[in-house]
Amino acid sequence: MARPWPPLPRSGLDLAGRNACRWLETLALLHVVGGLALPFVVLYGNALDIWLPAPGDATASARFWIAAFGPTLASWGLLAWFLVRRGLREGRRWACDALIYAVLTWLPLDLALCLSFGFTPGLVADLAAALAMLPPLLWLRPRLTTH
Repeated sequence: MARPWPPLPRSGLDLAGRNACRWLETLALLHVVGGLALPFVVLYGNALDIWLPAPGDATASARFWIAAFGPTLASWGLLAWFLVRRGLREGRRWACDALIYAVLTWLPLDLALCLSFGFTPGLVADLAAALAMLPPLLWLRPRLTTH
C-alpha cells in the first residue's frame, strides 16, 4: 500500500476518530478545489447564469464578486485542512474549537444573507456544509486533549 503524502501525524485517536479526520480533510480539500474552480466556472461558463442578475452592468459586477470569492474559499479550505491535519490528528482540542467557532461565525450570517436575497441554492449549500462539518467536530471534541 502506498504511503500517504505528507505523512499522517501520529495520533492517539481511535479508528473512528481517524475516519472523522479523513472526512473533515476531504471536506476541506473540496473547499480548496471548489474555490479554485469557482472563478473559471463563473467567468468562462454559464452553469451559474440562472442565479445571476439579468444581463447588464449588474451581471458583470456579480460575476466579478462571485469569482473573487473563489480564492477566499480555497484559502479557508486550506486553513481548515491544516487545522485537521496538524491539530485534530494530533489530538488538540483548540483546533477543533477553532473549526467549530469558524462554522458558527460563518453560518448564521450566510444563512441570513441567502434568506434575505431569496438565494435557495445558497441556503441548501450552507446547511449541507454545516451538517457535514459540525457533527464530526462535535463528536471529536470530547475525545481530544485540552492542550
